Amino acid sequence: MTCRFLDVSDLAAPEPLEAALEAIQVLDSGDFLHFHHRQFPRLLFEQLQRHGFEYEVRESGDENCDVFIWKEGDDVASVDAMEMAVTFSG
Repeated sequence: MTCRFLDVSDLAAPEPLEAALEAIQVLDSGDFLHFHHRQFPRLLFEQLQRHGFEYEVRESGDENCDVFIWKEGDDVASVDAMEMAVTFSG
């Protein structure tokens, strides 16, 4: 398993969305992306579904948002991503 971490909290729109879409294209089987943003990235979710990815979202009280993303049907990545996601505020 490989967790790729992408912090886009300092980027201006549309760079966070573009960075996320680039990062998911290089995920190998069993890998997932931990995407960290300063706000809820609502435009990202439609794009993820359109490109065949699943995700889990965790928001914290300070408006930060962590999204765990993996290829649809990748059971190994799904389990690993969900295990990491439970350690974050929800």
